[in-house]
Amino acid sequence: MRYSRATPSGVEARPGRLERAALSRQDGQEQQHYFTTDPEVPSDPVLVEETVAGLRLRLWTDHGVFSRGHIDTGTRALIGAMVINAQERVLDWGAGYGVIGIAAALLEPECHVTMVEVNRRAVELAQLNIRENGVANAEVIEGDAPGVLGELRFDRILCNAPVSRGRALVEAIIDDAAERLNPGGEFWAVIHTKKGARRYLQYMEQRFDTAWTETITGGYRVIVGRTAEG
Repeated sequence: MRYSRATPSGVEARPGRLERAALSRQDGQEQQHYFTTDPEVPSDPVLVEETVAGLRLRLWTDHGVFSRGHIDTGTRALIGAMVINAQERVLDWGAGYGVIGIAAALLEPECHVTMVEVNRRAVELAQLNIRENGVANAEVIEGDAPGVLGELRFDRILCNAPVSRGRALVEAIIDDAAERLNPGGEFWAVIHTKKGARRYLQYMEQRFDTAWTETITGGYRVIVGRTAEG
């Protein structure tokens, strides 16, 4: 969150200690809402217009949903690196307001993208953003994954890993992806280097036939696991 206030000289001043503490609490409260079904923080939608991987996107964002008002660095890293092929069934796990899934659908119009998200406000934004960007090959499933996904299988799973929720959850997502992917399918995750990207890659090496680091940029690593061919 950017904080600014005008000084008599017109120069932007930095927040003081108490103000920084208040902002930190507000950020923490906001983050708690990302993973709840119904965020309690008041809604205040903001339209973002940004270009990522050559795609000009119009995205509605809001309080209580991850990365309000901008596309975060990790998401940019994943979109810039990911490969989507025609006819693939693609899953965007923890889709938020839909930027990764929408980008995948636009990059390859002949794939089909499923987004899954537990946060109802985020789901509504993702559905709005699908329409806003003229996407015809994507859908949003509301609910807590993996349960809500049932027996659905995919060729590619994309995830801006929720490392703030802890190692157990991230490893559970990896475990489910390893079982949910079709033969030869790939799991692509973006994780901050200083928040365990190397450790999660080591875990993926245990769960997939092969695993590697696709790219390192902006402090983030895009790591990939591939299942064995059938």
